[in-house]
Amino acid sequence: MGLLDNLEQRLDRIVNGSFSKAFKSVVQPVELGAGLQQEIDNRASTLSGQNVVPNIFLIELGSVDHDRLTPYFSTLSSELAVLADSYISEQRYTTLGRAVISFALDSQLETGVFRIKSSSGQVATSDVAPPVNPDITSQIPMQVFSQSVSPYFTTISGEEFRISNSMSTIGRGVEADIQIDDASISRLHCEVILGSEVLIRDLGSTNGTLVDGQRITEATLQENSIVKIGNITMTYKSR
Repeated sequence: MGLLDNLEQRLDRIVNGSFSKAFKSVVQPVELGAGLQQEIDNRASTLSGQNVVPNIFLIELGSVDHDRLTPYFSTLSSELAVLADSYISEQRYTTLGRAVISFALDSQLETGVFRIKSSSGQVATSDVAPPVNPDITSQIPMQVFSQSVSPYFTTISGEEFRISNSMSTIGRGVEADIQIDDASISRLHCEVILGSEVLIRDLGSTNGTLVDGQRITEATLQENSIVKIGNITMTYKSR
């Protein structure tokens, strides 16, 4: 029996078999589980033999689906997190921590349609406790979680650049995940990979990437590592 079958049966028992009736034409739990697995696979990035994937997931639902699933958000969050953790382990993926699932309303989505957004971060136990009021907590956008737990770079002037993806590119081009408008920085200058270690890799930049004064091709970032790209000097912070 597959992971999705187990998930569907557990949730079906918890709500006394009501899913097959109440959710026939809207988003069903097993669809969310399949969507999570697809998101994990799609976001996997290979680094030094390790497949790094996100562990924080935001599921956006349309108005009808959001209203009908609200009473089950706590249960769904727990069960889907178990599914994600099991799938990540089964596929031998690497993450920064245990899976965290939250829900949000997107009134632009049609009934039966959902969207999953993901990022990486180390989340404390207190941050993932079941919500007391799902109507409020479920509408917290993903960036709230990411900004409170994800690593970041800070400059001398105090500007911060959050690293919210399992693999984030840095450069001055619009295609970069973290865009820094400085002529000394290449359009795609370097990338940061979140995994069991946090790595930074130069992407063949013109002026190079320095970590603690050493020009690197690839290096492991430690707390307070000094990173220089072009004329911009930044300090790495894990939280």
